[in-house]
Amino acid sequence: MADDTKPDGTRDDGPSLAMPSFTRRRRTKDSAPAPQAPASAPTPEPAGPERARRPLPRIALDGLPAAALTGVVVGALGVLLVWLAGAGCEAVRGTSSCGGGPGLLALVVVLGVLAWAGALLLRVLSVPDAGSTSLLGVGILAVLVMVFLLGALDQWWTAVAVPVAAAAAYGVSWWVTTAVVRED
Repeated sequence: MADDTKPDGTRDDGPSLAMPSFTRRRRTKDSAPAPQAPASAPTPEPAGPERARRPLPRIALDGLPAAALTGVVVGALGVLLVWLAGAGCEAVRGTSSCGGGPGLLALVVVLGVLAWAGALLLRVLSVPDAGSTSLLGVGILAVLVMVFLLGALDQWWTAVAVPVAAAAAYGVSWWVTTAVVRED
């Protein structure tokens, strides 16, 4: 075995694993590099002010009423987002339909925003398994809208029918999610 000690008596275990310091200062030819701390005692760089993450407010509400309330909110948000997407397509393309590529992208974005907003609201309402409940609720809502409401989405009454269908979809989603979790 080779002797791994330095002349000053400290042990050399190989290269330092400390992160390099990336500063905005550039060295000039005249300036010498700053002395570095020994490899065994790296000095931590100040990370700057860290923002503490505030916890979500919690409201205690039973599962089914919380799911129904979330469904109504998500359904109303869905109506608003679809209306905004249609208005955007009207402004850009001159028609209320975006067509294949942009329309599919808008649909995926709207469904993602609805699932995220539903999960966030379910977490605030203290519903367990909020993410899976919201994802399933948005999926059921999308199927209900495609099967029953697709031909009438430009009618005024769909602004009421979609939140009602979303409340039912979230209720069924909460029931299925809690039934599966109880079995485990």
